[in-house]
Amino acid sequence: MLDAVFGFSFKGPVKPPFDTVLDKIKDACSSIGVVSVDIPSGWDVEKGNVDGECFVPAVLVSLTSPKKSAASFTGKHYLGGRFVPPGIIEKYELVLPPYPGVSQAVELPGWPGKWLTS
Repeated sequence: MLDAVFGFSFKGPVKPPFDTVLDKIKDACSSIGVVSVDIPSGWDVEKGNVDGECFVPAVLVSLTSPKKSAASFTGKHYLGGRFVPPGIIEKYELVLPPYPGVSQAVELPGWPGKWLTS
């Protein structure tokens, strides 16, 4: 199942009808794999799965750079966003892995480790 319900700027409590949607995704985590895009829906962008009540996906695909919320994520973690302008990398002090060949996504081995920026 693909989770891309909310974007990374989501804040606050989940309101109807999305609370029901997230409950169904949480139920699915035990029977099928869930892949979240950028941040698992319902997680706080800075703090992650604050109360431990949100679902935890099997795989996270971060876009451009891992977000702070991903620091507590322990599943498979991939990064997509090969072409980040040098000015953005410098401004935000991003630590990005090399992308082999023409790959548009790369696994972040040893996550979180060196891949998490402050």
